[in-house]
Amino acid sequence: EGGAMVAVEATEGEVRAALVDGVSVAAVNGPRAVVVSGEASAVEQVAATLAGQGARTKKLTVSHAFHSVLMDPMLDEFRQVAEGLAYEPARIPVVSNLTGEVAGPELSTAEYWVRHVREAVRFADGVRALQAQGVTRFVELGPDGVLSAMAQGAASGAEEALFVPVLRKDREETIALLSALGRL
Repeated sequence: EGGAMVAVEATEGEVRAALVDGVSVAAVNGPRAVVVSGEASAVEQVAATLAGQGARTKKLTVSHAFHSVLMDPMLDEFRQVAEGLAYEPARIPVVSNLTGEVAGPELSTAEYWVRHVREAVRFADGVRALQAQGVTRFVELGPDGVLSAMAQGAASGAEEALFVPVLRKDREETIALLSALGRL
């Protein structure tokens, strides 16, 4: 309770320089696409500072201040649940949103998932890691094309890659799916 998240059009370095107690970097989605999270008043202070430096900001509609200190009270209980799960090694390579790199055996541990709740999402790093692995086709399975647009912004040489959302808010599902398949 009492948390907020704000998307900021600034570099990670610019955002980190403006952070105050109670605010964390929640996500790095692109070179100039960072999300801050934490106590609402502190997040508003950081957003105002960055807006004063010329950054565009947008308050996100969220139920919790994910990836911030406000998640700390639930981490022990989350860890207990995660420790009760059975894990299997990944059968296909998985790029971790926690590290932005191809994940190893840590993906099959409770501690990894506890860290994932609390630490920043390294989405932009993950997109670049996929490109380094030779990926040129990105397919978004979600309710809209927000991540496809972010991935395109994070990618180097994005003109050589294809970013396709399967669903779009403004289109009927069957038409959106068939259009995505056609583009691919």
